[in-house]
Amino acid sequence: MKKILLINPWIEDVAAYDFWLKPLGLLYISSILKEGGIETALIDLLDRHDKELESFTGKKSEDKYYGTGNFHSEVIEKPDCLKNIPRKFKRYGFPEILFRKKLQKYRGFDAVFVTSMMTYWHYGVRDTIQVIKEELPDKPVVLGGVYASILPGHALSHSGADFISPGTGILPVSNALKFLGIEASLKENFLQELDPDYSHYDLLSYAVLITSTGCPYHCNYCMSWKLWDAFSRRSPEKTAGTIENLYLNKGVKDIVFFDDAILIGPGFRELLKILDSKELKLRYHLPNGVHARLVDVETAKLMKKVNFKTIKLGYETSNAVLQEKTGGKVFDMDLVKAVSNLKLAGFSGSEISAYIIANLPGQSVEDVERAIDKCDELGIIPVINEFTPIPGTPQWRELVETGKLPENIDPLMLDNSLLPYWWTEGITATSLRMLKEKAWKVRERIEDEDCLSRLW
Repeated sequence: MKKILLINPWIEDVAAYDFWLKPLGLLYISSILKEGGIETALIDLLDRHDKELESFTGKKSEDKYYGTGNFHSEVIEKPDCLKNIPRKFKRYGFPEILFRKKLQKYRGFDAVFVTSMMTYWHYGVRDTIQVIKEELPDKPVVLGGVYASILPGHALSHSGADFISPGTGILPVSNALKFLGIEASLKENFLQELDPDYSHYDLLSYAVLITSTGCPYHCNYCMSWKLWDAFSRRSPEKTAGTIENLYLNKGVKDIVFFDDAILIGPGFRELLKILDSKELKLRYHLPNGVHARLVDVETAKLMKKVNFKTIKLGYETSNAVLQEKTGGKVFDMDLVKAVSNLKLAGFSGSEISAYIIANLPGQSVEDVERAIDKCDELGIIPVINEFTPIPGTPQWRELVETGKLPENIDPLMLDNSLLPYWWTEGITATSLRMLKEKAWKVRERIEDEDCLSRLW
C-alpha cells in the first residue's frame, strides 16, 4: 500500500491567530486518498492541541472564544522586503525541532503533500518544505492549495516543491498522483460522497466544514468564483450526518461553516431544519461574511433555534459607488433588513457583526467611519477587515494596469497588516489604527449593553 504524508505548513507573518483554522482541503484529500487505497498521515503544524507540542513546550494551549486561541510562535529573521517596516516577523506553529522529530517517523512513506493558504504566507510554505527536504531527502514533495493555485509560477520558483498541483476539486489530486506514478481510483464527486478526515486529531474542540463550493457572485476583489468552475452544494442530509458524527465521536463543541455563499438556494435552510430535529448540543458559527441580502426571517429564526453564536455579515463599505463597483453584493438597505430579521429572531447585537473592508482602492477614512457609524446605529459590532489585493482578481489587474501596484511585487508585501506601511494609494497605518479604535469602542459599548440587558 502506498503511503502519503500530508502537511499543513507554518504561517510566517507579523500576526496570526487561530480563528478556526483547519486545513479543510487537506482533510478532504486524506479521505480521497484513503478511499483510493492509499494510507495517509497528517502533520498539522498549526494544531494547538497536539499532545507532543504540549509536552515539548510544557504548557497547554488555552481555548478562548469558542475554540479559538493563540498559536505557539517564535520571532524569526525578517525577509529583506520588511527591513524598514516596524513589525516583528514570526513563525506560527510547531517549534522546528519538534517538526523534525515528527518527520523522522515517516521515512517509510512514499511522498509528501503540502497545502498552502494565503499567497502572502509563502515564506512559511518555503521554510516548511526546506525542513521536509532535509529530513526526508528522497521523498518527492507536492504543493497544492490556494497559494499554489493563484501563483503557480511563483510557487514553482520559490517554494522548493518538486511538483506544483494547482486547482480545486479532484484534478490537483489526480495530477499529483500521476506525477508520482501512483495509480488509484478517486471519487470524482468527493464533496457529496466523502467527509473531511478529522480522524488525524486527538483533541478537536471545533470542526470547520463547508456545505458548498464556489460562489455565483463575481466580486472584483475575490477569487472564489475563479477558483471553482461552478457553485455546488452538498446534500443537507449528508452534512447533518457529518456534524452528528463529529459531535458523537470526536466530542466537537463548535461547528464552523466557511462557505463562500452558504445562503444561496434552499439548502442551508433545509440543513438547519434537520439539525433542529437532531437536538445536538452544539454551537454554530458563520465567520465568513454571509450575504446580508439573503438573511430572511425564516433563516434567521432557524439559526437562532439551532444555536448559532457567531454571524458575520458582509458589509464591505458604506460608499454606494464602491458597493456597486466591487460587485453589488450588499447595499445599506440589505444590511438594515438583515439585522432587523436577526434581532426579530432573538439575536443580540453582540452576536451579530459586520465586516467592513478598510483600505479599498478609492476609499476614504470617512467612508470607513460612516460604515462604523452605521453598525453603531444598528446596534451590531463593526469588524475592520483590512484590504488585501489578491493577484489575479479584476481589482488586482486594474491596480497593476493603472500603476498603483507593481506586478512583480513580493506577495508578502500585499499582507493586509503590512500594506498600510508602504502603499501610498491607500489609508495610512495611523489612520487604520484610529479606525480600529473607533470600531472597538462601538464593540465594547454593544457588549456592555447586552450584558446589562441580560441582568435585567
